[in-house]
Amino acid sequence: MSTESAAYLLPVEEDEAVASVGENIVKHIFTFASPEEPFVLENRQTLPRVDVAYEVYGELNATRDNAILVLHGLTGSSHAAGKYAPYNRTVGYWDGLIGPGKVFDTEKYYVIAPNVLGSCRGSTGPASIDPRTGKPYGLRFPIVTIRDMVRVQRVLLDHLGVRRLKLVTGGSMGGMQALEWAVMYPDYMDAVAPIACSARLSAQAIAFNEVGRRAIMLDPNWRKGEYYEDGEKPRQGLALARMIGTITYLSDEIMQQVFGRKPASEESALEHDLHARFDVERYLHEEGDKLLKRDFDANSYLYLCKAMDLHDISRGYASVEEALSRIQARVLLISIRSDILFPPYVMREIHEMLKRLGKRSEYFEMDSAYGHDAFLVEYRKMIPPLRRLMQQLEEESE
Repeated sequence: MSTESAAYLLPVEEDEAVASVGENIVKHIFTFASPEEPFVLENRQTLPRVDVAYEVYGELNATRDNAILVLHGLTGSSHAAGKYAPYNRTVGYWDGLIGPGKVFDTEKYYVIAPNVLGSCRGSTGPASIDPRTGKPYGLRFPIVTIRDMVRVQRVLLDHLGVRRLKLVTGGSMGGMQALEWAVMYPDYMDAVAPIACSARLSAQAIAFNEVGRRAIMLDPNWRKGEYYEDGEKPRQGLALARMIGTITYLSDEIMQQVFGRKPASEESALEHDLHARFDVERYLHEEGDKLLKRDFDANSYLYLCKAMDLHDISRGYASVEEALSRIQARVLLISIRSDILFPPYVMREIHEMLKRLGKRSEYFEMDSAYGHDAFLVEYRKMIPPLRRLMQQLEEESE
């Protein structure tokens, strides 16, 4: 669900391929739909205008079939690699995987990274202006689903001239989108690599999302989503929601290793002080503050969590297995040993169903103590299976 939450826990290291995808990356905006021809959502509600923020790395080939679609998690964005300017201190969330000579080699592939529908990082969401009223949507924004996000991405790919995808991949909410891509458009891609996700969200994950939503809604500044015009945003509620989420992104194992019962300072070791903090408390507060500094929209957080709750590839089919039977692409499922949101057995079950159905499925379990966020923090551990997959695809295309 996260895209940055645990990253600072590891020292910065040079990747095996040090070449950058670039230091002047441009965020593009593609706009489609109109009041006369609106975009129709899964629930039959409509959007008269849809903006999609996206970034591209590499070049589309003459046959228009070398594209890789990279999909982000809950609070992520289209910024998957490189820098917007040379002086920027940070790079895109999967910079170590995307670039010349890297596993998603931009000298061979055209990598597309869109921002999802419902977000606040350039794509249309609750903070966007409703053309029909001239004011931000707020809670008038319609409920969106993972399938709606995928359908918007398909419109974007048609606009970019992509004829076929080499690979669709993403972690967490991005993995959910990748699975939906494989089910919805089975003949459009060569391979799919969902990471740290599930075929449908579990009751426990829905419960965590609900607590996060309530944290936002109980903030006095939320005001039923109508907080855009006077500048007073539900900052404390959003920070608390992020803190709750952060607990689920890590594991007991890594929290014990990194924080244990260490106090945040000597003063925090004093007894009988309700304001004294352990180091893990300090970290949670920092993560809440980081999301606020990124000016993430609280309503977007609500809507994207709900989209995850609604994720179920079997909707409209008799079962998950029937939905999976539609998949034609080669599949690589990556889980994380210590993930408490999407335990390994969840993805193993998908793998076993696919094998029973005669599909080309491989399963890789990442040995990491970092929990759900390992696909970001220790992404290097995914490089070998991803490289094998890309090699298989190259051999099949020869």
